[in-house]
Amino acid sequence: MIERPEWLSEVRRIVLTDELLALPREVAEAQRRTDERFAELAEIQRRNEEQLAEFRRQTDARFAELAEAQRRNEERLAEFQRRNEEQLAEFRRQTDARFAELAEAIRQLTLRFEEAQQRNEDRFADIRGELLEIRYRNKVGTIFGGRLRRPRVVDGGDVWDMLRGRLDEGDIRRIVTADLIVRGGLLPPQGEGELWLVVEVSSVIDRNDVARAAERAALLRKAGLLVVPVAAGERLTQGAMTLSGEFGVALARDGGLTGWDEALARALSPGESRARSRGQDSGMRLE
Repeated sequence: MIERPEWLSEVRRIVLTDELLALPREVAEAQRRTDERFAELAEIQRRNEEQLAEFRRQTDARFAELAEAQRRNEERLAEFQRRNEEQLAEFRRQTDARFAELAEAIRQLTLRFEEAQQRNEDRFADIRGELLEIRYRNKVGTIFGGRLRRPRVVDGGDVWDMLRGRLDEGDIRRIVTADLIVRGGLLPPQGEGELWLVVEVSSVIDRNDVARAAERAALLRKAGLLVVPVAAGERLTQGAMTLSGEFGVALARDGGLTGWDEALARALSPGESRARSRGQDSGMRLE
């Protein structure tokens, strides 16, 4: 412990110059200014951090707004796409329905056209068939004269008179609806007696014509008549050709007869002869 403090002051004065004595004050002043500067820098840093935080907050808020706007846009886009898809689906449905209506209208129009065409063809075929039937009726002697003696067409009324009481009315009705019924005498060496022809006439001979001629000939045989079924026309289907051989039906085309000998032989067979005998024994007059 210094007993004489005044000496300490004197020693400082002697040892330390005025510049050295002033240093602490300068250092203190520098330190103060430094502290003030650091304080200013700290304040600046604080304000910068606050501004940065505010910027971040604003940026986050802006990004949140943009994200919300994006979400709403995506929702509107999805809704727009959904409505477009619904409208497109409805448009397709309406278009498909319209095309279906048009297709049906075209189909119906095609059917009507085909039906009208078929009716015209049927009428034309009927006219040709009627003309052909008239030709066969008028030329029965020319067409069948080489196979029968004095062939002639039998009127439907005469057939009714001859068969009434011998056959059922329904059978007679089917017989008289034949296009032509012809009768004439057998020629030697075929035999003696009378031969009947049931003739179905069509421009195109098909299986139905052959079957009808065979059926009506069978009905006449029930009355004891010697009958040959004939299908006459201009053209012939393959089915008619096959069936005519099976049923024993002669075919008349272009003034000629095919299958006549086979059909006549079947008509003259023993079974057919017994049926004719029963009809003749019953007292039926054929004149």
